[in-house]
Amino acid sequence: MRRVEDQRFLTGRGRFVDDIQLAHQAHGAVLMSPHAHARIERIDVKAALASPGVLCVLTGEDAKADRLGGIPPAFMPEDMGGPKGYRTARPLLAAGKVRHVGERVAFVVAETLEQARSAAELIEIDYEVLPAVVNVEDAVQSGAPTVWDENPGNVAFPLML
Repeated sequence: MRRVEDQRFLTGRGRFVDDIQLAHQAHGAVLMSPHAHARIERIDVKAALASPGVLCVLTGEDAKADRLGGIPPAFMPEDMGGPKGYRTARPLLAAGKVRHVGERVAFVVAETLEQARSAAELIEIDYEVLPAVVNVEDAVQSGAPTVWDENPGNVAFPLML
């Protein structure tokens, strides 16, 4: 099949979502966890809210209060006839606990992307760092820290041997 899009991309005439500019458009920036496993003790968004151009700042507690739901798993073995497993909807923003480096903790909406990013840097978060494991072998050992408290043992679904 002949590719027809290459010419515009190679000559700098490609259009991307980031190129769209609409009237009254807002921009967002996500603040992510630097920890693999930690309890969120406190989030202070006052400085971010007071920053120029900031329209709102959302945390995991806000998402829970507004019942925004979560991100469902894209696929589970039971969906394909396999064994039933532990199914969780990952939160849009972490509330109470982070479970991996890069988990979304707060979201800032501002008039410009630069304002959103600057405000996100002003959010103060106190974490209580918890023990973490970084490989499957250690995660399934007895007494290993659990990713989801409701799923002791960290086994998503039983292995069928």
